[in-house]
Amino acid sequence: MTRPVNTRLAPWVRRHRVSRATVLLCLLGSLVVLGFGAWVLLGSSLLGVADVQVQGMHRVGRAEIVAAAGIRRGTPLARLDTAAVAAKVGRIPAVGNVEVRRNWPRSVTVVVHERVPAAVRERGEGFVLVDRTGVVFDQVTVRPKHLPLVSAPVSAGPPALRAALDALDDVPISVRGQVRSVLAASAEEVTLQLTHGRTVVWGDPGFGKRKGLVLAVLLTRKASIYDVSVPDAPTTRN
Repeated sequence: MTRPVNTRLAPWVRRHRVSRATVLLCLLGSLVVLGFGAWVLLGSSLLGVADVQVQGMHRVGRAEIVAAAGIRRGTPLARLDTAAVAAKVGRIPAVGNVEVRRNWPRSVTVVVHERVPAAVRERGEGFVLVDRTGVVFDQVTVRPKHLPLVSAPVSAGPPALRAALDALDDVPISVRGQVRSVLAASAEEVTLQLTHGRTVVWGDPGFGKRKGLVLAVLLTRKASIYDVSVPDAPTTRN
């Protein structure tokens, strides 16, 4: 025999059933909203890339950078692999570092930090620009007057070129404008040619900063050869 429901409990039971139904409907609604939001964010072109902006370019044109980035129009911004885009743009020789930024809701900014020329090297009938690390990134027919010429025999290998660039980097700014060329017969035999036919015997890369400071002082004396290969015992010769 079924026992009758207490009439006092009936309203509570109905309210409880209504509350459960409301909660289920709210959960279902939330899932629908979340699903739609995920689709908009990750699966649709509503928040897709509509514009690619480029900043910092000087030697490299915008079209070349955009082509290298390879960002397809409409690609969901949230799914854009910014590291992969930066790596692609970074393969352009003149580009040193790259930053890729998402600009919500629908654009991307590629910030390019181009390589800074530190010197030039002869190549064929022209010259190539090299940065501080020795990377070749551009070719010119006329040598820029403000850049020194660096040279090292092929037999000496990359260490000789690095030694030449290190010496150039260690020369004080007040003296750097006087450097016309840097020759590295080997990594231990670096020589600088200055304006007015003056020569600096630099030697190996050791104690570079100290050599630079000593050289700045020695240049106050009139001489044709300045030897800072042993910075604690520098000499000058006419």
